[in-house]
Amino acid sequence: MISVSIDGLFAPVLERGLSRDALAKLAPQLKTAHRELMSRRGGEIGFYDLPRRNDLVKLVTNEVSRLRSICDELVVLGIGGSSMGGQALSMSLRHTVDRPSRVHFVDNIDPDTIGVLLGNLDPASTSVVVISKSGVTTETMAQLLVMRRWLRVTLGAGETRSRMTFITQKGRGLLHDVAQSEGVRTIEIPENVGGRYSVLTPVGLLPAAFMGVDIVGVMQGAAEMVERVVSDDIYVNPGIQLAAGALLADRELGRRSLVMMPYADALQKVTSWFVQLWAESLGKRIDRHGQIVNSGQTPLPALGVTDQHAQLQLFLEGPPDKAVMLVQAKKFKRALPVPDELSDREEVAFLGGRDLSEVLAAELRATRAMLLDAGVPVIDVGLGIVDAAHVGGLFVLLEAACACTGLVMGINPFDEPGIEAGKRMAAGLLGCPGYERDADRVLMREARKDRLS
Repeated sequence: MISVSIDGLFAPVLERGLSRDALAKLAPQLKTAHRELMSRRGGEIGFYDLPRRNDLVKLVTNEVSRLRSICDELVVLGIGGSSMGGQALSMSLRHTVDRPSRVHFVDNIDPDTIGVLLGNLDPASTSVVVISKSGVTTETMAQLLVMRRWLRVTLGAGETRSRMTFITQKGRGLLHDVAQSEGVRTIEIPENVGGRYSVLTPVGLLPAAFMGVDIVGVMQGAAEMVERVVSDDIYVNPGIQLAAGALLADRELGRRSLVMMPYADALQKVTSWFVQLWAESLGKRIDRHGQIVNSGQTPLPALGVTDQHAQLQLFLEGPPDKAVMLVQAKKFKRALPVPDELSDREEVAFLGGRDLSEVLAAELRATRAMLLDAGVPVIDVGLGIVDAAHVGGLFVLLEAACACTGLVMGINPFDEPGIEAGKRMAAGLLGCPGYERDADRVLMREARKDRLS
């Protein structure tokens, strides 16, 4: 079972910590936010109900079987929420698969990166999944056109169609139209699930299933967590507890940044996914009443023990603006003891016979103690083991906490209005009809810089 503790925000655990009264004062806002989420559940907010969607699992399983029958490697095209969830789910559980199939995520449009990938792939053994909810994402469409031409040159148009799967919204968008006209297999993204909340839709499930991940176990663990995060008891609900920890750290302790620091390499991509979830959901200029608030809490990625030798110095002695969420796996799939060698040297003799997991746990405990001594708030998240069920539950926990945090902040955690202008500007600069004024905004801004030089 996944546990959440926010004791590391309160005295006497935290040096100069809060009184428990701070949580009691926040409780009414947490309850109001939770009631709103539950009232909108299943309607416009769909991520709570995804783990019970057995039809999605069946659909993904069937498509993966089809793809595996014609290829050995899968290329996944997408960006943002259309890629990061799939990467997080696949890579967090890759170590649980005995012989994982090769999945390549293309989440940028760097010509060198894509060129090297194509040079190392065999079209005859490759299939492509294209993911875009809108169906018109500029970067993803560019990736698609490059990849489609690469396949067609070797395989021809007909075989290329059979090697492609589109994951997009129902009934509209360029991807939908191309699929209809060319006969490309299409899987729909649920309308009420946004990109960064879509990891438990085919967006994340299909790449993971192709790799060999137990997606049934993922969904079972996610379903169990849903039962916990819908509880009205704010002191029992782990999603509300995590939201409370983030909010109290921000509002009461001035911690405008939240570090996610797992002590398990497998969770590194989950940390990257969390950064997008937290940043894009909470970073808003306008609240739900139209007032300028410039809300947000900056998420920062870290990895134990690696970042003990990189960022931890900053967390301990730098600006007092960070809280740290430590994520601990209590057990690991593999045991790897340190050999009892060099026992005559006291510098390493104490390591002999200990499993690496013991060393890792000791490092985490030491880091927690240092942070608390330095007055850095700590939120503890514990996983029994990094397996399918726990990873599925972790995604739901973080999504629920993020949604609750956003509503308490008074903003909409399900949109991203700030980045839309950039999409229009880029389209205009590339000559897309209807976006000429957006391109002019860029040119005018660049002209100001030119006048200074």
